[in-house]
Amino acid sequence: MCRMLPDLVQVRELGQANTRVTLMRNVTSGELICRKSISAVAPNWDSQVRQMRNEFEVGRGNTHRALRRSLDFGIIRRRLRAVEACLLLEYVEGAPLDVWATHASVARLLKVFWHVADGLDELHRRGYVHADIKPQNILCASNGRPTLIDFGQSCPMLHTKQRVQGTADFIAPEQARCQPLEVRTDVFCLGATMHMVFLGRPAQTQLNASSVRKGGRIVLERRTLQRNGSEGELDAPLAILIEDCLQPDRADRPANMSMVKDRLELCYRRADRAT
Repeated sequence: MCRMLPDLVQVRELGQANTRVTLMRNVTSGELICRKSISAVAPNWDSQVRQMRNEFEVGRGNTHRALRRSLDFGIIRRRLRAVEACLLLEYVEGAPLDVWATHASVARLLKVFWHVADGLDELHRRGYVHADIKPQNILCASNGRPTLIDFGQSCPMLHTKQRVQGTADFIAPEQARCQPLEVRTDVFCLGATMHMVFLGRPAQTQLNASSVRKGGRIVLERRTLQRNGSEGELDAPLAILIEDCLQPDRADRPANMSMVKDRLELCYRRADRAT
């Protein structure tokens, strides 16, 4: 059982699909906490519990500001029978990146991606791959501070999954082929997220297009719809960074998030000077 539950009171429902999400408050400290729960009668109980447990195990070690912390996990039992699985998480107040981005400048978005890459760099040093980076899993506070959430599909470095897991518009080729996952898997997913945010359309992946190239370099169409409705073109260093992150062969991608951060910093300096 979650040891923290007796000290929590419900504030409001945050959502319900397969998993019920509730905002809770610690009556002693006043801290707001996010509670995820799933009923034992749910048809996907076993897989959801595995995912919750995984999110807890990965997230409990998160100390970086850009990574959401997991606080507690447990199975609630009545008369020795499991009735509910419960995961307690740091409450993150913010808008998904794809929503927040509609009113943000290129320079501010580059700062967001730098902080996300910095958080991923820390996650990788701990030996984990996130494996499900997408705009909906990056929450931005009103000041632009991002938090990467949803570690349910995260896995140890070089882990091979038994089935395809990921989101079609952001999935790396090695994920779609059930090959070992590592740092450059997240580099691809981050590149696909940048493609969606900066260009307003998904990158081609193994799962969203039958005409995905099986070799050679990906070259993206750099023209993008600007906020005022006119067309513009991505700054060359940013366009090339996204291209490099999205290469089908992981050997052609940036080797780690430190390299991605360095290039994002260059892009930010150029964008900041242009404003």
